[in-house]
Amino acid sequence: MNEHPLEPLIHQYLADKDITQGTYDLFKTTLNQYVNYLKEHQIIYPKTSDVVDFLEWKKSEGCSVRWTNHQITTLKNFYQYLRLNQQRLGLSDVYAFDLMQPIKREPIDHNVFKPTLSKEEAKQLLSYLKNRRQTKSEYRDYAIVYLMLTTGVRSIEVRRAKRKDLKRVKDQLVLYIQGKGRTSADAYVKIPKGLEEAINDYLSLRVDTNPFLFIGHSRHQTTPYLSRSFVIKMFKQLMKDAGLEESKVTAHGLRHTAATMNLQRGASLESTRQFLRHEDVSTTLIYAHHVAQLLDEPENEIERLILNDTHKEET
Repeated sequence: MNEHPLEPLIHQYLADKDITQGTYDLFKTTLNQYVNYLKEHQIIYPKTSDVVDFLEWKKSEGCSVRWTNHQITTLKNFYQYLRLNQQRLGLSDVYAFDLMQPIKREPIDHNVFKPTLSKEEAKQLLSYLKNRRQTKSEYRDYAIVYLMLTTGVRSIEVRRAKRKDLKRVKDQLVLYIQGKGRTSADAYVKIPKGLEEAINDYLSLRVDTNPFLFIGHSRHQTTPYLSRSFVIKMFKQLMKDAGLEESKVTAHGLRHTAATMNLQRGASLESTRQFLRHEDVSTTLIYAHHVAQLLDEPENEIERLILNDTHKEET
């Protein structure tokens, strides 16, 4: 299937919306993922069950509940647009039915803490990625993981980063980042010496003029920046190759790992809030609760109590 009937409608839908370029790109990416799924499965006129299957497939690929909910909202808005503009656009009667109506967003439990890497696992991952470097892609992967583990940046911030965002302030190299919901790179993270070396090693291999800091090196790369799905699949493969697949840690889990390690080293809750660039400290509290749970050892203490009491009775 060369072109799906929905593709020109997506173009029309986005052209009719008054949105920023960043939002336009996000909606386009989300809708294109859906259309590509339909094309791969030879589905011309999808049913509600087809959308459900698509969402389940995305979750099996590592998509979070937040991203799944974003896809649901985007598809709901898109199909509502088609239904309301059916006659104006001269569409088939099939678009008079809102197939997204039965599909609901999933509830998000903000108290559920996602898996993180231990200090030993983080060291294992970085050591593996560093030692295997041969290609530009492998130098890139090492630099990306190093960046996310030590600075706690989000994957979207990694994908948005440009070469010009690397600046030296006195003797400290910093990376200005465009945070979630931002339209410009107005915050920054400090780059440790080892990470600076990893980034420079990667950039030294590039002869392109692409402005983005991290890019795809496949012949099939069609965009100047890395896609969200690319990062998800890349990290999943890296964890498998490094022997850490059973940890269930996702790319976003590196941010959780960085936050947890910051608290474990003795940093305050406020310091961690600033490190993660949270607006509200309540968002950071979940990390403090997680660390407290890690440090608390009721199981071991109960075992010692039982064994010590038994030992006293025997003597």
